[in-house]
Amino acid sequence: MGMLYQFGTLFADLSGYDNVAFPLREHTDLSSEETVHDIVLMMLNAVGLRNPCDMMPSALSGGMARRVALARAIALDPELVMYDEPFTGIDPIYVGTSARLLRQLNDSMGLTSIFVSHELEQTFTIADHVIILANGKVASQGTPQDVLNSNDPLVYQYVNALSEGPVRFHYPAHSVDDDFGPDAGRTPLQQKQVGVTR
Repeated sequence: MGMLYQFGTLFADLSGYDNVAFPLREHTDLSSEETVHDIVLMMLNAVGLRNPCDMMPSALSGGMARRVALARAIALDPELVMYDEPFTGIDPIYVGTSARLLRQLNDSMGLTSIFVSHELEQTFTIADHVIILANGKVASQGTPQDVLNSNDPLVYQYVNALSEGPVRFHYPAHSVDDDFGPDAGRTPLQQKQVGVTR
């Protein structure tokens, strides 16, 4: 299993190359550094970063760091890769490129991928099966088209980014009059004590 964390979580003191080599050195019996070298370059090439592989994480852009982290996640040729918000915090150009890359890697390596994302457009473009969670349970699931065509009001509001629907803009609260009326700022107990004489 491989894991791509939301912000990549590269080791700051290791180059991009050594970040990708890390799981190979820690979790395999590869005795030849030449073999490790070849695998690392293949993984970095798969994510389009073979040339800047010796750069330190601090010198990489956010999108580049995410791709190095992806190369590290697939270095051990996993059967399953999990992604935590793979499209968060990256520019619009790389969002599309990243989505296509995830799909290509999935198909070419025969991976099963599970990713959590709020980026619906890219999710619906590359996913085979979509699950929408709400209120601690599955609100909808199926092919992207099934979910997009859902009649559930909550799912419909979510996938169409509507401001009106079951999810309200204002968090439930007491009456506005309670905030600005004569009892404003008083606790319910204090309000009950008004007018009490001894």
